[in-house]
Amino acid sequence: MDYLIISDAHGDRQILVDVVDHYRGKVKAMFYNGDSELSRSDELFNDLMPVIGNMDTDPMFPDDRDYADDNFTLYQTHGHLVHTEVSLNQLREVASAKGVDVVTSGHTHVLGAEEIDGRLFINPGSIALPKGQYAYLGGTYAILTVEPTQFIVQFYTRDMQPVDGLRFTFKR
Repeated sequence: MDYLIISDAHGDRQILVDVVDHYRGKVKAMFYNGDSELSRSDELFNDLMPVIGNMDTDPMFPDDRDYADDNFTLYQTHGHLVHTEVSLNQLREVASAKGVDVVTSGHTHVLGAEEIDGRLFINPGSIALPKGQYAYLGGTYAILTVEPTQFIVQFYTRDMQPVDGLRFTFKR
C-alpha cells in the first residue's frame, strides 16, 4: 500500500494540484506536512490531510495528526512546534510516547528518511523551496510503500519522476 507525503509548497498551489491529480486513487492517503500558505477550506484539502506549518495563518489546520489503518500507525507534524530545525529530540520523544511506526514532518526543507529508536522518520523535503544536498532537484516529495515486513521510501521530483539513488528500504 502506498502513501504520499508532501510538504512546504509555500503558495505554489499548482504543484499541489498536479501531484494530487496524479496520485488520486493511486495511494491510500496523502499527507501534507504544512506551509501551504493556503486556506484550510481550499478544496485540495479534501484529498490532502494537512497539519499547520509556521507560515500557515489559518487556525483551522490541526497542529499534528495521528493516523492508523490496517497497515501501520503514523504521527504527522510540520516540525516547528517540536523544533526540528534544531534537532529531532522533541519529535523523538513525542513519537516514543505515541508508539507509532512512522513519523513524518517537514519544516526544514531537507529531505530525509532514517530509522531512529525503531521508528521510521520521513521528511519529504520541500516541493517548492528545497534546501540541502538535494536542493538542485528543484523540489521533492516521498511515496511510502508499506509492506508486511518492510517500509520503502522513494523520493520524487516535481515532475513526478523517481530520483535515482533516493530509494530506501527499512525492515519493520
